[in-house]
Amino acid sequence: MSGQFRKKIERKLRIRGYGLKMDGLEEILSFVNRFQDAEDEAIDLLLDHLDHQSLKSSIIDKEAVHPVIRLLLEAEAAEEESPPSLSSIRVVDAFLVPKFRYDPIKKHFFQHTGSLPIHGEASAKASLYRDRFSLLFQRVSRDQHFIKPAFDTDVETSQSCQLSTIQSLVGQRGRRWVMGVISQLEDGHFYLEDLTAAVEIDFSKAISFC
Repeated sequence: MSGQFRKKIERKLRIRGYGLKMDGLEEILSFVNRFQDAEDEAIDLLLDHLDHQSLKSSIIDKEAVHPVIRLLLEAEAAEEESPPSLSSIRVVDAFLVPKFRYDPIKKHFFQHTGSLPIHGEASAKASLYRDRFSLLFQRVSRDQHFIKPAFDTDVETSQSCQLSTIQSLVGQRGRRWVMGVISQLEDGHFYLEDLTAAVEIDFSKAISFC
């Protein structure tokens, strides 16, 4: 496969925050070669499943990517062998589906091994929105427009905009990019809030695009 396609794979991994070893690249190329004229879809499918794995490191090698490829190939083989089903509804026990949490320090997902009660605690609702925000934040941070350039001479990502937390804005000048939710902590006062802090915002000069 051409060197240009190898660079495409490396770029897609870099966008999602991964590094790549040579044996991992060869394993991915071996998988993608099975899908002629659908290489991009095969890579995206592989990376989507890789995002849900509990990885020991953000550097992808053969040991990390091989189990994911094996599962995808087994699923493809099972789909080809199984007869067509007349029903399009599948019931899945919610307590049998593995739950994953995102570790913002190690920057990878890990499987939640604790017990899952039927009824949530008082803090469950707050945890739900906090975990959802963390997932959205790490997903947006891996977008090609928000990743930090690996080198200053990298032309493709030179226009990227790195996200900052609201708390880090203290004492800063110039333009900064933040991600948060708009909340009304007081009557008539709106705030932009993330997991670190909240700052009041003024809508008097806001422009509506509706």
